[in-house]
Amino acid sequence: MKTSASVVQLSRVQTSAAPVVPDEVAQSPLYGVAMLKIAMELKKAPSQSLEQLIDGVLTRMQLPAEDFRRFLEANGGLLKTIALKRSL
Repeated sequence: MKTSASVVQLSRVQTSAAPVVPDEVAQSPLYGVAMLKIAMELKKAPSQSLEQLIDGVLTRMQLPAEDFRRFLEANGGLLKTIALKRSL
């Protein structure tokens, strides 16, 4: 019995829609912790805006705001959803 194997080569296609996040930003475990803290603050501090909560967490954790905001642009969909539900 003869068998033949086919090899399919896949190439990665980079889209321009996704923001480019530096490796050091994407790999920082503290950014995940910061997102969790912000989400928890959203639930217990209804009078503060999302921006105020983010600024407060970044200050307390001593994280670079510019780098975190780039990370948040790529990974912050859940935080935006929580913030929108809270404002309704």
